[in-house]
Amino acid sequence: MIRNFYRFVILCLIFVSAGVSVSAQSVREERKLISEGNKLFTERKYSEAAKKYEEALGVNSLSAVSRYNLGLAQIKQVTNPQDTTPKSKSLLAGARQNLSSVASLAKDKPGLASKANYNLGNLEFNTKEYKNAINYYKQALRINPDDESARKNLRIAQKQLQNQDENKDNNQDQNKDQQDQNNQDKQDQNQDKQDQNKDQQQNKDNKQEQNKDNNISQQTANQILQAMDNKESQTRARVNRANKGEKSSNGGSSRKKW
Repeated sequence: MIRNFYRFVILCLIFVSAGVSVSAQSVREERKLISEGNKLFTERKYSEAAKKYEEALGVNSLSAVSRYNLGLAQIKQVTNPQDTTPKSKSLLAGARQNLSSVASLAKDKPGLASKANYNLGNLEFNTKEYKNAINYYKQALRINPDDESARKNLRIAQKQLQNQDENKDNNQDQNKDQQDQNNQDKQDQNQDKQDQNKDQQQNKDNKQEQNKDNNISQQTANQILQAMDNKESQTRARVNRANKGEKSSNGGSSRKKW
């Protein structure tokens, strides 16, 4: 975790005209409003401090100090950087816009520009946008190579990005393994179903064969019975013929004359 995430730098004594001429009265008013805002900020009255900085920008819209401090005051009003409520989103969007404006002043205001990039990096870090955070920390170090806080946070962000990528790869591998397992389970289920259908078909074929064998056996039995009936009929017929012949012989002898 990055310490001193919302670092506030009191810069009430730094004033620039930014290429335009302002009256002494305007400068005094701007200084007064920034000083009042800084006091409220140290008292943790961030919303009231932001209003003072906005008033200072009303006096001098090109005041880099007022814009930088306003961005910090807007950040401090959001206790959770990942808060997605409309108010928090609006405050963080405003902070990014104000700090980005100051961050672009590397040539004219390198001190403020470096700190603006540093705080933008912190914003991105706390929303786990580590690539963006790394870019801001690097930019802060380009402007001010002696910024040890930016250097330390850069190393932390790089480590977090590495962990994030590894977790992403692991999740992808796990999802792939799970998908492969699901596919294998599905194939096994299909194979089991095919085997079951095959067994059912084989049982059906065996039953048909059994019925067929029973039909053949019954047919053979009928043939045997029929053959036996025919044989018995033939036997009875021979017996009947034999009996008729014997009777004929006996009858002839009784009528024979000697």
